Amino acid sequence: MFELQHITKQFSDKFVLQDFSFKIAQGDKINIAGRSGIGKTTLFRLLLGFEQPDSGTILYENKALNETSVWELRKKVAYVSQDLNIGRGNVQAFFDETLSLKANLAHKTNSKAEIKQYFALFELSEDLLSKNIEELSGGEKQRIAIINALLLKRTIFFLDEITSALDKVLKTKVLDYFLQNPEFTVLYISHDNYLPSGVELKTLKLD
Repeated sequence: MFELQHITKQFSDKFVLQDFSFKIAQGDKINIAGRSGIGKTTLFRLLLGFEQPDSGTILYENKALNETSVWELRKKVAYVSQDLNIGRGNVQAFFDETLSLKANLAHKTNSKAEIKQYFALFELSEDLLSKNIEELSGGEKQRIAIINALLLKRTIFFLDEITSALDKVLKTKVLDYFLQNPEFTVLYISHDNYLPSGVELKTLKLD
């Protein structure tokens, strides 16, 4: 699905990736590990075309990632950031705004029923839909961001520390949902040493 060939990325005099090569197959579940500042989030940004490598090639479905192909890629990927500043205003309006974008309109029809199901799964009260995002706790914001991504019905997920504000039970529930789904291709950054049973998990260690 993805192939990174001899990627080098440097900021000022610091190399975050140097002659880095890696392949990602459909259905892979990959934990991206490494110390803070080593380039884990930069890897996501490179794969999504928000950063350009200084040298090397990134392939998606055997085609070089460029200004044209990256837009098609972004329609297939859901990226959930660790940033808890997910927006302002009403939670339902937040979902509606996402689903009103041209690329997402097809997923709006059944969204109310799906939101209800996801709220139950991730232990959120439905009355949060009428609250403002600014009123929510960090853990609630994190789950709202996760549900917002799931409503897009993508099968490729880039997840950046999405359980950092959750308790142990919810961390397990969230990671199980993504890692146990055979249809999902998941790259995730997490410091939780958790492995669901029956999942073949790969680890990409950045040094």
